[in-house]
Amino acid sequence: MARSKTIRVTTNVMDCLKELNAAVKSMPEGDLKKRAQKALNYLSRTFKGEPQTMRGRHCGGGKPVVRSS
Repeated sequence: MARSKTIRVTTNVMDCLKELNAAVKSMPEGDLKKRAQKALNYLSRTFKGEPQTMRGRHCGGGKPVVRSS
């Protein structure tokens, strides 16, 4: 694993997020779809550089984990 906990949000990463969003939209209603949508919302906010719950303590001790390029 890399020493840095920062990853670059490249065009490919954003394209993958779009594909995952499309896949979740096509899922049947239910608990799995709700959990998947929440996970994608979290990733989307992270990719935009928005602060995360509890200051990101669960993933990096409050330091930025993802940086937009």
